[in-house]
Amino acid sequence: MGIAGKILIVDDEEDALENCRRILSRVPYDCIGTSNPGQALALLEREHPGLVLTDLRMPKMDGIEVLTAAKRFDPAVRVVLVTAHATIETAVTSMRYGAFDYITKPFTSEELIQVVRRAFAVEAGGDAPTRAAAVPRPAASATDGSVQMVGSSKPMKGVCALADRVAPTDSNVLVYGESGTGKELLARYIHQKSRRAEHPFIPVDCVSLNDSLLESELFGHEKGAFTGAHAVKPGLFEIAHGGTVFLDEVSGMSPNLQARLLRVLQERQVRRVGGTKFMHVDVRVIAASNQDLEDLCRKGTFREDLYYRLNVIPVSLPPLRSREGDILLLANEFVTRFVQRVQTDTGSIPAIDPSAADLLMRYSWPGNVRELQNVMERAAVLVDGHTVMSTHLPDRLQALADKDSTSAEAGSFKQAKQQAVEAFERNFLLDLLKRNEGHMSRAAREAGVDRKTIERMVKKHGLRGTF
Repeated sequence: MGIAGKILIVDDEEDALENCRRILSRVPYDCIGTSNPGQALALLEREHPGLVLTDLRMPKMDGIEVLTAAKRFDPAVRVVLVTAHATIETAVTSMRYGAFDYITKPFTSEELIQVVRRAFAVEAGGDAPTRAAAVPRPAASATDGSVQMVGSSKPMKGVCALADRVAPTDSNVLVYGESGTGKELLARYIHQKSRRAEHPFIPVDCVSLNDSLLESELFGHEKGAFTGAHAVKPGLFEIAHGGTVFLDEVSGMSPNLQARLLRVLQERQVRRVGGTKFMHVDVRVIAASNQDLEDLCRKGTFREDLYYRLNVIPVSLPPLRSREGDILLLANEFVTRFVQRVQTDTGSIPAIDPSAADLLMRYSWPGNVRELQNVMERAAVLVDGHTVMSTHLPDRLQALADKDSTSAEAGSFKQAKQQAVEAFERNFLLDLLKRNEGHMSRAAREAGVDRKTIERMVKKHGLRGTF
């Protein structure tokens, strides 16, 4: 088998560098590497690689600097960034500086090989680079890097069954759910199960960018379209051609952007800001909202025609508090994942102590799965033995146990209620008499009761002679 192409690998971590070189050399690619980003330009000049694979975050010289240096030396060279922090901002920044694509740590051997093959396919005259460039990859939640929906509760089984049926189609999907329920994870799961899985999945937060910037990111712009538009920039709908665009919190779109989105869904065409040419795009749209879009339509803040275009297949994600049986399942999944990440050896995965499990089950989880994930990451960092204890959980969960202890000490519910009523009566009576200088008749008139009632309460609480 002949050499498939030459790759320059730049990573300040020797282990990561060697791992990439080992994987790609088997394909086989001619791999050269350096852990010193400053040497990258000299290797470019000497070796003339067709692809540069560089880590994004490195000391002294980061991946964007390597990217710009490589492009100055050879505008045709393909550059793939490696990052542990995949966000839409990373994708946008990468595109602006001319990256071909980027891949998120941790990645599988197959994911690395696929992105490299796409890069060399473009070099050989394959698909246009905008079809696969600079897109966030799904976070791995299984050993093979695939996206997994964890849950055995009846509500989640229903969600997964519907997602499996919808995925092979091209129908638009509207995902409802509270913040933190996993709307983006479900969208990635649907994309992964679809015929579009080999094409980009691009998430867009519709409320984090202002109107003009979001328009430019979604639809792109022509050179000179506005101040600062120094070059043509393809929009994310163009970049996602063949794949899926996930519009998170779509209710945050302005009326102007709602109208432009409707045209994309109706005509399958986009026009860049400042441009006159319409370009065909083949994208599937999965939108998400934590608000009732139908109610927003009635209020006039969301377009009814757009709502019906998006709401072809509605999917409702249940809050974690209603997913009986899933809380401990997810907790074990998260603690396993985080312990494996932070442990330096191959020690055993901690179990969850029954007292800690009880607190996890009883907590209401207003932040849903995202909050549980953060709690278990904290526990994985703090645990120093073989068991996650209740003391490894945040104060708000431990307070449930403290509340139980206080309630037990106070006795029965009836006794606790009686004590609370008596304390209220006494404090109320003290304030009332103080305001009326101890005059019971005036106090009775203010309180709207008979004087005898005040006298009886004064006697009951031992306040005679206090004023």
